[in-house]
Amino acid sequence: MKKGAQPSDRVMRFLDAAGIAKREKRNNPTKAIPRKERKAAAEEATKAKEASAAAAKAKATEKAAADKAAAAAS
Repeated sequence: MKKGAQPSDRVMRFLDAAGIAKREKRNNPTKAIPRKERKAAAEEATKAKEASAAAAKAKATEKAAADKAAAAAS
């Protein structure tokens, strides 16, 4: 079974139960969360990312203005 077609996940479960082949455990924790909640969490993450990008841009603009004012004062 190392070459050629591979068994599907369902068949691999049967083979693992029979002790013929070893099946790796799968981990998909987001699958257990209802779709509406996953979508809301993704939107929140996007908003947080945009907010942090805007804050970084504001900070850079503020620093540039301060540097310009310091150069003009010299």
